[in-house]
Amino acid sequence: MSNPNARSIHGAFGEILQGYTLGPSGFDHFLFTAPVEELHCQARLKREGIPSTAALAVTPTDRVKALHAYDMLSADLQRSTRGALIEIQSNIPVAKGHASSTADILATALLCVSEAFPEAPEPMAHALALSVARRLEYGDYLLYPGIAACAQRSQTLLSTYRTDLRWTIVGVDEGGYVRTEEFHRERAEDPGKATVYEQLFRELDAALLAGDGEAAARIATQSAELHDDRLPKKSLEDLRTLRDDFGALGICVAHSGTLAGLIFSRHQSDHAARVKECRMALDALGYTSSTFTLKEAKHP
Repeated sequence: MSNPNARSIHGAFGEILQGYTLGPSGFDHFLFTAPVEELHCQARLKREGIPSTAALAVTPTDRVKALHAYDMLSADLQRSTRGALIEIQSNIPVAKGHASSTADILATALLCVSEAFPEAPEPMAHALALSVARRLEYGDYLLYPGIAACAQRSQTLLSTYRTDLRWTIVGVDEGGYVRTEEFHRERAEDPGKATVYEQLFRELDAALLAGDGEAAARIATQSAELHDDRLPKKSLEDLRTLRDDFGALGICVAHSGTLAGLIFSRHQSDHAARVKECRMALDALGYTSSTFTLKEAKHP
């Protein structure tokens, strides 16, 4: 493993699809990640200049989940945490649906593994990082460089995809904050939706395997609309109108966050003009928009 003193993890723009199925043991929650190029978190370990007896610390000091991850995994590995400072450098907004805390936890856990086992293969490092991450929160599977399907509550990988969708998401933040686990505890599952979500899972899996970005975007829209009774998006109606006006492929949201956006693709010949005009229209409606590039694992 390269550079044992620093590890990085990307952020996301909500999810392409998030839902649950109903099995013999109850509801099984899943999601398809929407990783993006622009957002990332790096965890670095500093020991120089720190007394060997000093307690483990983190900066910024509010990144307590990162601190807990390093402390818990160090205990599992029977390693001392004294004389260490974890430095988190991240441009991922917190509690919005960009997977900020998951990125913090995984980057820090990988850092701990790198220090303990500098030559550890990636599968081993990922397994150890996930062993602590799933004890701390519900989260996305952010260890894969592209789109992945995972069991949300255990961060267990279900499928990975190599794609060439070339999506650009024109996103807005509706403001406020959503805490993922609190959100899920407060809202019960709907058995009637479980069958719909199961069908959408199969359809999105097939679309991604086929490289059908238009079908995948339509499913993202269905997921956003299905979820709107649980966490309404004030911008959804405006986004529907702009989708039709500017030929966006679909709508993508953070299902337990404050984000919503329109999906375009660089496969569209006039992609840049569509994105520019869409952002101008959002501005005229009073929204502040940002653009995000889907992070993809490419075909060999």
